[in-house]
Amino acid sequence: MSIFIPPGLSPIDDDPQIDLTPLIDCLFMLIIFFVVTMSFSKPVLEIILPESETAEVKRADRQISVNVRADGSYWMNNRPTTLTEVEGALIASPNTILNIHMDGKASFSSFVPLVDLAKEKNEGRFVISTQAKQ
Repeated sequence: MSIFIPPGLSPIDDDPQIDLTPLIDCLFMLIIFFVVTMSFSKPVLEIILPESETAEVKRADRQISVNVRADGSYWMNNRPTTLTEVEGALIASPNTILNIHMDGKASFSSFVPLVDLAKEKNEGRFVISTQAKQ
């Protein structure tokens, strides 16, 4: 008794092959997953604050002045301070204006906590001081 083998087929396949299609599909799914779930961090935005041509010198009766230096440190009454101390000063003196003096090379991330503090503890009363152009 003999087995019929159609023409063009050999009884023993000499080249065994592995189907890579499922592996490639899994790799693409992993790549898509990691790209979608990845968080893109943005660097701190460094800005140089502009000078104002129409700046007016205004003095409030009750104000707290905070200086922000180029390195991001806070200064109040010519001494280094923290946001907690600024918060305490705002709570101790209600109805005052927070006067923010920013160095032109200070990062914007040093400015935002002061604005948030003024909104929370001082009903949003704050002033950003600029220098008049010479």
